[in-house]
Amino acid sequence: MTRSKTPVSLIAALAVVAACTTAGAWIAQSRDAWFVKTIIDRATPWQQPDICYAQTPDAESYFQVYDDAAGAYENYVYEIQAEDAEGAARRVILVSFGTMLDEDKPYIKMSVKGSSACTWEYADSPGD
Repeated sequence: MTRSKTPVSLIAALAVVAACTTAGAWIAQSRDAWFVKTIIDRATPWQQPDICYAQTPDAESYFQVYDDAAGAYENYVYEIQAEDAEGAARRVILVSFGTMLDEDKPYIKMSVKGSSACTWEYADSPGD
């Protein structure tokens, strides 16, 4: 008597699909998945960076802080509401390496890929 492996394979495939769907939903919606999003954003070759501007947030408004690789500094992770060139609002994750953001600088100009700031600098006004 030979037993078919089709039901076992189907159950395994459905389990993989369910796990991937759950993980994808978590990555898409959770702020805690910022590191995973950053890796995906930077590895996606078809996604071109956009220039976005945002008002500099309160320095204490970071949502996560972690030590750098050498343990010498702390890096601060911010979630910022920014606007692209067309004026569309975007939620951007910005990591400030080694220091909190400077509230005395009015704006931040960012090169954004997906929801991650790849590079950034302070600006006096949007468009600088």
